[in-house]
Amino acid sequence: MTETADTSLQTDLQDTYGRYEELRSGVDELQRSLATMQVSAESENGVVHATVDAAGSLVGLRLDQQACREWNVDTLARVIVETVQNASAGKTRQIEQLVTNHRPDEDA
Repeated sequence: MTETADTSLQTDLQDTYGRYEELRSGVDELQRSLATMQVSAESENGVVHATVDAAGSLVGLRLDQQACREWNVDTLARVIVETVQNASAGKTRQIEQLVTNHRPDEDA
């Protein structure tokens, strides 16, 4: 091989390794973001507050005393389910945004 070819190959290898390091760093950051993600939603009237994690598991639920006193159990259950579903939908949107932000440039 010529010296020019060796230099070109070495430059290509360094560029490829640099892109790999950027991707790896982005994946690490994405994993950290997902590991700590929590998304909350509140019912329309604000008496139910639900929080889910990145897996969609319910990790927090807060009920206003008003809901417990004034609503029957069926209404309260329906509002809780709707609020958890809204939090989960928000989680999905947030994950999509995180993945989009960590996607490598197409021209790289």
